[in-house]
Amino acid sequence: MRITRGDKILIACLFALNLALFAQMGFSKKAGSWVVIEVDHKEVERLPLSQNKVVHVTGPIGETEVEIKDGKARVIKSPCSRKLCIKSGYIQYADRFAACLPNRVVVRVIGSMDRGIDAVLS
Repeated sequence: MRITRGDKILIACLFALNLALFAQMGFSKKAGSWVVIEVDHKEVERLPLSQNKVVHVTGPIGETEVEIKDGKARVIKSPCSRKLCIKSGYIQYADRFAACLPNRVVVRVIGSMDRGIDAVLS
């Protein structure tokens, strides 16, 4: 089977579309300003990313420690068995997160800009 000129054009267009989608969604490195810690879908802490602090939050299976240091945040201790949340390392850019799913703890970095209202119900 031979690759035709039309196939090459199609592959190039799909590749360009894929790059555009990644640039819009994944390569963004907007500066983060705040760390939001949620347990079981409820916000329990909101701290400035510039503040150095260790936060202890309790989830369904135990206590998770979150460290905020030098403009970055990370999970440093968790009761889960696989420790994927700890292995994910530091997060510092807006819209990035680390999660301990067994303990239902999510650590998110958000930017200084508020995105506004998603929906209005009356």
